[in-house]
This record gives sequence, structure tokens and C-alpha cells, in this order.
Amino acid sequence: MKMCKFALFLVCVLVSFSISAQSVLPKLKDNQTAKVAIEKEIDNLNGLFKANQSHELELKIGLYQMAVDFLNEPTIIPPTTDYALTSAFLNTEVINNNILDSEAHVRFQRKQWNQNFIDLVNLVKL
Repeated sequence: MKMCKFALFLVCVLVSFSISAQSVLPKLKDNQTAKVAIEKEIDNLNGLFKANQSHELELKIGLYQMAVDFLNEPTIIPPTTDYALTSAFLNTEVINNNILDSEAHVRFQRKQWNQNFIDLVNLVKL
């Protein structure tokens, strides 16, 4: 029962983010173009990580990979780049900073973005 409530809450939060993301994020590339760009950057980052392992670089790779995972979701209607970036931001904020979904949403809306997310947005913006 608890898990159902959490899942319902998470869906509601994601839907509200999807609706409001367009006003917060700049215009972004289409799914396929964004996916190719992010995957290429992940390859570059993995090369850097092998040469010089750092926690910050590991977090950046995790964020980028999560965005690709959301873009690859097997859904009837393919997820938008906005949805993928928003979801990646929210999930990494909750996981890495041990905060509530609502606090992650506030940070997203206020553009309190870390440099890794800013780099990701810049990578796929038009």
C-alpha cells in the first residue's frame, strides 16, 4: 500500500514537472538527436574517468546515463527530451542529496541546478 501511494505521488510529481518543464528549460533537441549527443558525451566522460577518477565525474556520468535511460523508456509515446532531463534531475537530486521529491521540484523550478545539470542542458539545447 505504501509503495502504491509513493508510486502515485511520483507519477503526479513527474506529470506536473513535464507540464511545467517547458517554461523552465530552454528549447531542446529532439529525442534521437539528444540521445546521440548525450551518449557521445558519456563516452568522452568515461575516457576522462578512466584517466582521472573523481566522484564529481562519476556523478556527472550517472546523471547523463539516467537521461539516456529515460529517453530509452519503452513507452507507446516516446518520452520527450524535456521529460528525460527533468526526470534525471529530480531522481539524481533525491538520490545524491537525500532530499524529498518536493524539494527537488522546487530546486528545478527555481533553476537551482548544479553544474553537471547545466552542462547537460547546454549539450542538448537548440
